[in-house]
Amino acid sequence: MYKIKVCGVTDGAIIPTLNKFTPDYVGFIMTAGFRRSVDEGFVKQSAARLARDIERVGVFVNDDVFRIARLVNDGIIDVVQLHGDEDGEYIGRLKALCPATVIKCVAVRGNDPVIYPDECDIVLLDAYAPSARGGTGQKVCWREYREVKKPVILAGGITPENVKRALAAVKPWGVDSSGGLETGGKKDARKVAQYISEIRECN
Repeated sequence: MYKIKVCGVTDGAIIPTLNKFTPDYVGFIMTAGFRRSVDEGFVKQSAARLARDIERVGVFVNDDVFRIARLVNDGIIDVVQLHGDEDGEYIGRLKALCPATVIKCVAVRGNDPVIYPDECDIVLLDAYAPSARGGTGQKVCWREYREVKKPVILAGGITPENVKRALAAVKPWGVDSSGGLETGGKKDARKVAQYISEIRECN
């Protein structure tokens, strides 16, 4: 059963669609300064509206570890996704402060081996871009990442139209999409529904 993640939610209008199709994870960009960044108030309100079996993921880039731990301990988010330069020591400090599952994003360049901190629980593979931290729509190399000894979430350029081919080629534990589910910069209910349905047909 592939795990399904929808990331970069910025508009509460998509919540009913998410509750209807129930992806495993819904992500919110909680570090300021990015195109899809949202504030804590929006995340708290949205998290309260999401179905209980959908896990709320806070996405952070080199953020304050105490802030992240507070968000977890206050029950606003369930899972932490790190998209910056966070190393094993950082993850260890975070885990000492809160009980969150930690997803570490690794930017993949071509066929280069994937290097990740052992302290993380899940590795998310996204395409390397020199001036961005994910959400670029660029694809990673579609291959089996057998060198990664953690559950792998495939991201980068995933759309409803290509997700089945991506799953067949990479055989990941889960899959994540953000920009591929948008129209005009907002999550598109039709695309979200199609994306989730396509994945479930592979389960």
